[in-house]
Amino acid sequence: MAIHYSANQESVACGRSGASLEMTQVEAEVSCKLCLRSLEKKAVEPVRKTPSLAELRAAAKAEKAEKAVAPAPVAKPASRVTVAAAAPASQQPVSQSAKSARAEWQQRLAQLPGRNRLPRGASRQSFV
Repeated sequence: MAIHYSANQESVACGRSGASLEMTQVEAEVSCKLCLRSLEKKAVEPVRKTPSLAELRAAAKAEKAEKAVAPAPVAKPASRVTVAAAAPASQQPVSQSAKSARAEWQQRLAQLPGRNRLPRGASRQSFV
């Protein structure tokens, strides 16, 4: 007769029940194949191929905190300021963020070659 594994006196690992079952708490004495299999399953750690959502969130949170703690790179002071470098700043009196998106788009289209580059509805189309 097979000897079953039982962690407590009420149930056995293989799920069988009965008054005549031989039970033990010592793993070396177990002879029931189903009980042995359930003991092996407890010992084997499940292998996950992908990280859990909690692990991904923790990694993203740690990365975000690391970026916030990292010091910003310090710019080196320029030894000489050339006139050519200062000229582009004087050509743009209005900052890019102050313009509306539509005005920026119209400006970009106006710089393209051709006469039919204005967006629809901005003006009458003079030719095709």
